[in-house]
Amino acid sequence: MFVKIEPKGSPLLLAALSVWIAGGLAWIFPRVASARAGEWLTPGLACAALVLTVVVAWPWRLLRVPLLTLALMLVVSWNHGSATSTSHFAGASLGCLAMVTVGAWAQTPWRLRVAMLVFLCSGAAILLVGLAGAAIPPPVRSALTYLPAKLPSIRLGLAGLDKRGEVNPNALASVVLLVLPLAIAVTVHGRRRRIDRWTLLPAAVAVVAVGTMTLGMTLSRTALIAVWLMALGLLVRGMRSPLHRLVAGAIVLAPLLILTARLAFVITQDEAYIDAQYGWVSARSRTQIQGQALDMWRQSPWLGIGLNEFRHEYAARPGDIPQEADIAHAHNIVLQTALDIGLVGSLAYWTVLGVLWVRASQAAGGRSKTARAAAIGGAFSLIGVTLFGLTDAVPLGAKIGTLQWIAGGLILASWHVRLAPSDADDDTAADSRKSIPSVVTA
Repeated sequence: MFVKIEPKGSPLLLAALSVWIAGGLAWIFPRVASARAGEWLTPGLACAALVLTVVVAWPWRLLRVPLLTLALMLVVSWNHGSATSTSHFAGASLGCLAMVTVGAWAQTPWRLRVAMLVFLCSGAAILLVGLAGAAIPPPVRSALTYLPAKLPSIRLGLAGLDKRGEVNPNALASVVLLVLPLAIAVTVHGRRRRIDRWTLLPAAVAVVAVGTMTLGMTLSRTALIAVWLMALGLLVRGMRSPLHRLVAGAIVLAPLLILTARLAFVITQDEAYIDAQYGWVSARSRTQIQGQALDMWRQSPWLGIGLNEFRHEYAARPGDIPQEADIAHAHNIVLQTALDIGLVGSLAYWTVLGVLWVRASQAAGGRSKTARAAAIGGAFSLIGVTLFGLTDAVPLGAKIGTLQWIAGGLILASWHVRLAPSDADDDTAADSRKSIPSVVTA
């Protein structure tokens, strides 16, 4: 089996886009979809999305087996899960389709620009809407900036939110980790053509501003630690001068200096005690959750317990810290993925991420600055959300996880565009006219 995907006007890509749009609407509004077309509409479109994912991705030799295995394990995990598995099954399936569709469509520098612009604008919109619907105390809103305090408090009414319909601040912070790296990469590494100065660059600057504000408002320690680790790793890898070493040292010491200044000048002794107690309770409760998740996985290591089933299986044990909120995941992406789709599916999932990171590294060394920005931004989006997942998780099928898959699509597209000459970074570049198989299978 070999499918040749032409860069323009492919009926296969049109079919993929149609299924993704229809499936996305059914996934976001499940009650309307069930009432209008029946309960099988969403899983049916999800299965169609997986079939199209495998077909579209078949020219990519390194992704054939991992994506096919992942697709099969998603179906198996959904099949032996409960009714609530359908939403995460649809989300993961549509995410895979989004990745390969973006990677197959954005085969020229101009199309890659459009994909990056849509990604940045969508990210900024999600952050603003999320800030309006997040569970952030009004004093925090007003203390940091004037604008968020004036954003209307809304209830999004989407499935998957907490019982009050509010957005979890940690989940909102994970969106920052997904969109901010591309914005920074565009700002630092992107081309400075006139069209970019009027499109990509303003969008990137807006995302940097909104993303930084969001991190300050959510005060997500998990996200801040992920940002710190990424900054440190980036500098350590590129240290070639005393200045780089000095900056790396400053980043290492920054958390300690901030904590010292906060204890000395910002909070009182009682507030410091409460803050420390909260940190201990949070760390202890996550350890207990992860321990129970590990026990569940040991009972079904190969196939897992089913997509989104952990939230139904978890129950606090005697002596555990009581949990008031719904425990939606295992607070560790490795454990959560193993619970969702088992060891076989997990191996396929992490292989896909590994291939994407390798392709991103190769694309970053190419001649095209547009491809370089997309590759670096996409790679750090995946790294950021993975680091975030060490003590939290964006599980398979989560709505915000769609951004992760699209970032993967940008990496695939950037690898194709990487050889376009940087001084002729447009659709007339000879390399951009080649079909995907002629490049990917080289």
